[in-house]
Amino acid sequence: MTLLDLSEGAVVEIRGLRGGAALAERLHAFGFFIGSRVRLVKVAPFRGPLMVEDVTSGARVMIGRGMAGKIEVSYGDPA
Repeated sequence: MTLLDLSEGAVVEIRGLRGGAALAERLHAFGFFIGSRVRLVKVAPFRGPLMVEDVTSGARVMIGRGMAGKIEVSYGDPA
């Protein structure tokens, strides 16, 4: 599942990236790493970007749909 598959308000953990080193470097610059918990705050209409929030720091970033489709996420390990 990727960020594009989520509904607004969903809190998930980043599990992997389907992009190369450039994508990983850009996400690290935003403060997002594998294992980070993020919340999908808002999805812009008309195929616009997604606003994603780091749950720990509260930092918010707008991410394009191309990048969001390469970020694999999950709701976490079942308890």
